[in-house]
Amino acid sequence: MTTELTAPDGTRLVVEVTGAGPSAVFVHGTGGSLDTWADVGSRLPGHRVAYYARRNHAPSDAGLSPNSFATEAADLQAVLGLLADRDGQRVHVIGGSYGATVALHAAADNSERIASLALFEPPLLQAGKHLMPVLDQFRRLCAAEQFDSALELFAHEAARIPPAVLAEAQQSAEYSGTSRAATVAVQADLESMATDTDDTMRWASINVPVLLMQGGQSWSPLPDAMDRLAAALPHAQRVCWPDQSHFAIATAPARVAEAIQNFIAAVSP
Repeated sequence: MTTELTAPDGTRLVVEVTGAGPSAVFVHGTGGSLDTWADVGSRLPGHRVAYYARRNHAPSDAGLSPNSFATEAADLQAVLGLLADRDGQRVHVIGGSYGATVALHAAADNSERIASLALFEPPLLQAGKHLMPVLDQFRRLCAAEQFDSALELFAHEAARIPPAVLAEAQQSAEYSGTSRAATVAVQADLESMATDTDDTMRWASINVPVLLMQGGQSWSPLPDAMDRLAAALPHAQRVCWPDQSHFAIATAPARVAEAIQNFIAAVSP
């Protein structure tokens, strides 16, 4: 079932809900869509699974600029409210990449509706004011309709994808497309990252069960960010797939789903 809800600032968000059972919501990363987590979510039997297109990602509407993690966290809270109001139970939140950072912000702000967090490689150490010049250049490239160059700039300077794997990244679910719509989504995420910080200890207040997932072949500084996040959340469980990278959601959905399913089963009453 596909439904719509209105975010606190009036932005229309599209949510797709399937199945029955305890609720789990998936939060996609930069350039993602309703389909990003579908191959993983479809492998979680016995759950009501929800996917939503984040603001600035079709088919949801574009939000106001500049974007922020506070705004995105409020969007997630609205989705949680939709799900929790239906059965009165807390919701398991699964986030990938930028979507994992959104989940952290939401949980740190208010975890009342959150049963657990399963997070795949939030790019925590890539955020910060050092991205402001990158954001300015990104906007100039978009104004000149140099969309391919703008997306390559993001991949190099914000995502920090090594040249050797950039071609693969541009073909992945999170970085596919070189249209104006793609740059709208990427610019919004870049705005949030540029006004955020790389302080990982701020997440220490999160008291719900947490699963941290990562690929053993992911590039720097993603592994360091996961170690620092684990230090801030010493109660968190961890799983690493040595042969996977930042694209494990797409390349190893069965293993990702198994880890999430086992985690949810372990922390559920």
